[in-house]
Amino acid sequence: MIASMQSSQPAEPSLGTAGRPQEPAQPDPARSLGVALALRAEECCELTQNRLRSYPWSGREPSAAYTDRVRGINWLATVLMARWIGYGVRVSDAEMACISERGDLAASEQLSIVNITRAYLIWRDTVLEVLREEASRQHTPRDVLTAAQRAVRASCDAGLIQVARAFDTRLNDLARDLTLEREALLHMALHDPLTGLPNRVLLYDRIGQAVSTARRTGRTFAVLEVDLDGFKNVNDSFGHSFGDVVLQQTGTRLTVAMRESDTVARLGGDEFLVLMVDVEVGPARRKAAQLRETLGQLIETGGNAVTVGASIGVAMYPEDGLDVHSLVSAADSAMYRAKARGNSAG
Repeated sequence: MIASMQSSQPAEPSLGTAGRPQEPAQPDPARSLGVALALRAEECCELTQNRLRSYPWSGREPSAAYTDRVRGINWLATVLMARWIGYGVRVSDAEMACISERGDLAASEQLSIVNITRAYLIWRDTVLEVLREEASRQHTPRDVLTAAQRAVRASCDAGLIQVARAFDTRLNDLARDLTLEREALLHMALHDPLTGLPNRVLLYDRIGQAVSTARRTGRTFAVLEVDLDGFKNVNDSFGHSFGDVVLQQTGTRLTVAMRESDTVARLGGDEFLVLMVDVEVGPARRKAAQLRETLGQLIETGGNAVTVGASIGVAMYPEDGLDVHSLVSAADSAMYRAKARGNSAG
């Protein structure tokens, strides 16, 4: 009973070194304000989302994954802001990179930068509103609240620039990737997949350009059709893999033997076509003879070796044709005449 009575007596204040009672420690108003903001971080995210919904969304709608991710980023940004206000710890580069990720995400989904900027400013205004409420509730000194508001605005300005930079960087990356993809698709559409040479579509376009140039300048050009002799026997004897090697090496030999201004194309199978611009009939026929010798050289791979000849037909503009199809047809006929004569150039 005595013990109970004694314990119920109020505690006497402790004495300081001078024998005077010590005052209880006063809480740091900036720290209290920062902690209060951190405790309301989830509420800030919810308010930001609700307020954002009151505005019309510009352009493509975001995915659910994007919305969830940005909500998490807003929560993190609020907590980091609270840490800065309460403890003076600024946002690190790594943390800012995480916050600015929303710009990368938005660009990846091809969202409008208008939406991203609006959402960021709504978050900023929501945090400022919560700070004012907490400062009023805690009777925070004006200078402390002003410093906290200044920190929020400075952080938001820096963060918004980082978000825009991430958005811009991602857009540039996407544009570069799209350009590369288009170039790859265009190359596939205009080139033979086995040899990498121009295909019929690209070759006919270049012959058409050569016709236009020749009409304007009065110069001549040649179309050479190259057909390998005995290629079917190569496939039958050594297999299609070896046949592919023969076709690839044929394309390489033709390309090396021609001028840079000429075009070597594969029409399909063992047929190749060569466009020689700005050339007379004599040099064109001599080049055809040289190509027959070049293509008659031994081809070796995988322990197998074979010699494949070639029949070559030559058609000249304007003597043998005035347009693409007539010139290709004339070269084809000349090639078959050469083959009938025994692999000579025609």
